[in-house]
Amino acid sequence: MKVLVTGGTGRIGANLVTRLLAKGHEIRSFVYPGDASRAHKLDAFADVETVTGDLRNFEDVLQAVQGVDAICHLAAAFGGPFDNRQYLDINGMGTLNLLESVRAACPNLHRFVYACTEAIYWRLEENGRYFETPIREEMVARYHQMPYFLTKWIGEELAMAYYHQYDVPTTSFRFATVLEPSEFLNDAGLPQRLLFSAEYERYKSETSADPNIQTLLDGFRAQWNPEDRLLLSRNPNGVPYRQHFCDVRDIAQGLALGIEKEEAVGEEFTLGGAVILDWGEIIPWLAERHALSYADARLPWSNYFTFDLTKIQTRLGFVPQHDFHSVLATAEAIQRGEKTDVIPTGVRYEDR
Repeated sequence: MKVLVTGGTGRIGANLVTRLLAKGHEIRSFVYPGDASRAHKLDAFADVETVTGDLRNFEDVLQAVQGVDAICHLAAAFGGPFDNRQYLDINGMGTLNLLESVRAACPNLHRFVYACTEAIYWRLEENGRYFETPIREEMVARYHQMPYFLTKWIGEELAMAYYHQYDVPTTSFRFATVLEPSEFLNDAGLPQRLLFSAEYERYKSETSADPNIQTLLDGFRAQWNPEDRLLLSRNPNGVPYRQHFCDVRDIAQGLALGIEKEEAVGEEFTLGGAVILDWGEIIPWLAERHALSYADARLPWSNYFTFDLTKIQTRLGFVPQHDFHSVLATAEAIQRGEKTDVIPTGVRYEDR
């Protein structure tokens, strides 16, 4: 098949492209002009055509879908130089432009795969995310935070509406937080998201009218010192953080199954991996491994959840391959300059 991958040179897109090429597919990669620094990431691969365009421009999108058999829509405004209106234009109207282009030019499309996010489960009215039981697909929150969470949910609603209303063969994947090994470690070889400094940057200037939250903030900041260390983060109730992630290679595996499996059509799936981090276990292990100290603090924002992957495992045969130790080993290999099976993310929006 010829597969259009929007965001084909991104952190997920490039790793999906290599998997699809290995399966014998041809690729058309749709690249945003503001992502010029990564536009040529796939030039070395045969059977990859790269086209430049903006999802907000219907003519660009209509041209991109010509002659393709499947579409994997990964491109989105995320962490870039966009305001709320631009987020909605890119993630909402951009998805609508793709779906309308399919109706106009791809009456026999094999599959439209939409990339959604775990964030549609987060409850806007709550401070963080705390789920005592694994999250299932039907547990979508009633309200969603602007700009990214809400606009990605809007995209999923559009994609699934076009399946039910216009028979576009759609499936949606709600990604767990993606771990791309080249981004996982800092220059000192430590997991960036597990360092004291990462949380300190978030909370160093925050204040709260709630005296209980302010007490947590004060207690956390009192442990700061310029020499960075690990942080055993705890929820406000004292329970260590626990979070479900997914290696980018397992994300690519799930997306490929979405293209291949007829059981995917008309369905939404949570796409989580084999990486479930419990801060109470992983922080002491890392501290011993690296001969580091760690702080132990309750934070005002809750983070405790895993996903129920029964649906994607039973219907699509998805089996994640990469646990925390696989991610870490690959990240360390990349830092040593070794060749791995991961295409690094690169710099985003550098030349916009």
